[in-house]
Amino acid sequence: MTLSYFGRTLAGLFLTGTLGLLGCKGAVVIGGGEDGQPGPGGPGDPGGVVSPPPVCGAELHLIGIYESHGNHGGDVHPPGAASVHVERQSSSILVLSSYEPVHWTVTAAEGVTLEKVILNGYHAQTADVPAGVAVETHDGPDGSLGAYAYAWPHAEGGSDTQALVAAVEDLTGRALTSFHGCYQATHFTLHDDLQADSTCAVEQGYTQTSHVAESVLECDDEPEGADPCAGNDGVGSYTFRFCSEDQGGGGFMPDVSCQDALQKCLLNPDPQISKICRFNGEVIHKTELVPGACDGY
Repeated sequence: MTLSYFGRTLAGLFLTGTLGLLGCKGAVVIGGGEDGQPGPGGPGDPGGVVSPPPVCGAELHLIGIYESHGNHGGDVHPPGAASVHVERQSSSILVLSSYEPVHWTVTAAEGVTLEKVILNGYHAQTADVPAGVAVETHDGPDGSLGAYAYAWPHAEGGSDTQALVAAVEDLTGRALTSFHGCYQATHFTLHDDLQADSTCAVEQGYTQTSHVAESVLECDDEPEGADPCAGNDGVGSYTFRFCSEDQGGGGFMPDVSCQDALQKCLLNPDPQISKICRFNGEVIHKTELVPGACDGY
């Protein structure tokens, strides 16, 4: 099953920027070997050569199912099994959610950086993960994150995708990068282009749904050293905004050159503040604590 917010053909139109992995305390960079081998793949071959969306910050990926099998009912809830293979070349937190009990097996391609795996479920959730990757579990009627998700943007009955997204964003302090889900499935592969293949039980009428945040598709992936003022000769207006209500405010200055505007923007940098600067309405610099923090500013 191959469904995505955007197709591989569209993904191939995006230029790939510098894909340097982000340094993160406690993160594990997968180096191949047995831990790097994928589990059973979903039907269909990804095929082709595409350029993945740029990596513009630490990422958050959510994969959700309701069950891995249908052999349960009433008070009988035998555990199932599901696997996830991550190929996305980024530093990320992976959230796995299931209403029914599941033992997850997580593997990753060489070079992938997994900071943490977070498990969520109404029933017990367990996982095998690559060596050194932390596992954080929220399960049980009183211990889960309070919502479950297997469809985007929501499904009728039993799935509150947006509530779970809000919970994991609050828990991790970062914006959602991608979601992939199906009511019943036993395997997902998250590809570097943010598509996902799965064993979604289409023969039972279920459908995989997916979502990729627009901030990933639109983020600035220009290589370091690129001149944002190239072609902006003459004088114009400089504006800057802090990208949160808490930080608030901004500024405006007329009759300045682009280089002077950029210099003013870069004065007194604060890594704890999201900020966006423009010259004649065009973005010349942006600093975001999480991807998408300056969307709408």
